[in-house]
Order: sequence, then C-alpha cells, then structure tokens
Amino acid sequence: MSAKKQVTKQMILSAALNMLKAGGMEAVTVKALARKLNCSTQPIYLSFDKMEELRSELSSLAVSEFLKEIGRDYEAVNLYGMSYIQFSKDEKYLFQFLFMRQNAFEELHEVLSPIINSSIARLSSHYGISPEEAHHFHDQLWMHTHGIASMIATGFCEWNMDKVEQMILECEKYLGQKYGGQNVFQ
Repeated sequence: MSAKKQVTKQMILSAALNMLKAGGMEAVTVKALARKLNCSTQPIYLSFDKMEELRSELSSLAVSEFLKEIGRDYEAVNLYGMSYIQFSKDEKYLFQFLFMRQNAFEELHEVLSPIINSSIARLSSHYGISPEEAHHFHDQLWMHTHGIASMIATGFCEWNMDKVEQMILECEKYLGQKYGGQNVFQ
C-alpha cells in the first residue's frame, strides 16, 4: 500500500496561483483545486475557512508574482510605465485579478501601499514638489497607464507596443511640463 500524499496549505496556494494565471479567479474553485491536487476537498476546507481567505492569501502571492515578473522590488517598482503595460500583456489574468476586480484596491491596499508610497516619494524628491502634488502626479500617470494596460489585458484591442511606448512618452512629456520637465519613466 502506498501512503497518501499530504496536501499542504502551500501546495494549495501554489496550485491556486497556477490556476489563476492560466484562467483567472473564476477557474479557482474548491472542486477544481481538489482535482488539480488529486485529493478530496477536505484538505482545502481544512486549510481555508472560506474562499475569501484563500483569495486574500492569493492576493499577496499575486503581488509577489507581479514584482517578480517586472523584475523589480518594492523600492524600485511603480504602477505606471511600460513594465506595467507589459505585465498586463504577459500575465493578463494576474493583471485582471490584481487591478481590475471590484473592490480590489481596498483588498490590496496594504500590499500596494509600499509601492505607491515609494513612487510618490521618488516623484516628490525628483521634482522637488510636495507629497500632495506627487500623489496627484502619480495618480495621473497610473490612470493613463492603467487604461492602456486594461485594454490590452481584456483583449479590447491589439496595441502595437511601439505605439504604446510613444503614448506613454507623450503623457510623460505633457505631465512632466507641469511638474518641471523631468523624466519619470526611467
């Protein structure tokens, strides 16, 4: 007789992350996880009281995956620019999970705050502007970039990446004139 393999919480999270990347959060169900792990649903229910608990832990893993995919750490990352757009193209389901769900920002605020705060601090220092101005500048950059990234992630349209880069540079130019003409997309 062969011993049954023990399904751990880490195995469940790893399988859930792979399923999320392949098919979105809709693909991550208890039954689908059990099939993927070749086990009953019991280990999943024993590890997570509710799907919300699994989704919450999956959110942290997804943010780590986001940082890994764009090749930066919390101190160097920003939520605007070509790396954000490329992530939306390469990892559309992770992008949608992180940045396109209802109430996702409230759920992810704690893990995204270091990224946002670091970007705001860099903008403030780089431009010699107040933190409030830098926050506004950050939001403008992020919203412009997010619009393009969302269109790519949802397949709304096919974007030529050279055209996208040109659009980002133009946004930088116009906003940069308002904040002193510096280059923020480095």
